[in-house]
Amino acid sequence: MFSARLAAATIALLMSVAGSLEAQNEKPPPPPSEFTADLGFVSITGNTSTLTFALDEKWIRRMSKWEFRQDLGAVYGETDGEESSNLWRAALRADRVLAEHLALYGRGTYDQNKFGGIDSRFGEGIGAVWRALTDDVNQLNVEGGFELVQQNNLDGTSDNFTALRLASTWKHVFSEKAYFYQEVEYLPNLDIGEDYRLNTETTLGAPISERIGIKASYKVHFDNLPSLNATGTAPLQKSDRIFSTGLQITF
Repeated sequence: MFSARLAAATIALLMSVAGSLEAQNEKPPPPPSEFTADLGFVSITGNTSTLTFALDEKWIRRMSKWEFRQDLGAVYGETDGEESSNLWRAALRADRVLAEHLALYGRGTYDQNKFGGIDSRFGEGIGAVWRALTDDVNQLNVEGGFELVQQNNLDGTSDNFTALRLASTWKHVFSEKAYFYQEVEYLPNLDIGEDYRLNTETTLGAPISERIGIKASYKVHFDNLPSLNATGTAPLQKSDRIFSTGLQITF
């Protein structure tokens, strides 16, 4: 009788310890809301006059199995009083978790690149996300879907088409606030084989304080079939490359 009671007590104790260890090892849930703003500014006067301003802003809201995201970015520059860069982008996105490693998404995007010949470009897309890695150190997502694109060019032409979207994001965390981030996005036009876009972003972030950090980012926007110049007489360059550094503010 005593041996049976001792065995039962031992099993209960082991189960309690195992439960405590499992609770300690569980990954804490992400915060319900996140806001991040990246600011960069350069002004040079004297022998030359240069002004460059860069902004990246992101807001995330999580509710149960839903995640809503809003993005905004801009790069504006002047050289000797003349506009030399003018890029804008914005996006709204909603993700619905279906299982631990699977989600569906819907998104709407807008971008403008005056010196890339794009007066406005809207996109509406749906797709699926495979969350391949979700631990404390690495978060790897693979995405696939379809996009409807409406593009207006500065030469007066326009184009509406359907595109495939393949994308991948990887975030590696070195410490609580230091990280490496890599994103690749491939958007082929399903109507014209040689028309495809490739967007990449490589970012390093490091903390200065609890809310403020420094961020260095390199982005490439490649268009294999670029728009024509404003007069419609010659194609523009296929790629825009943007390197930026600045402060990152997180709430």
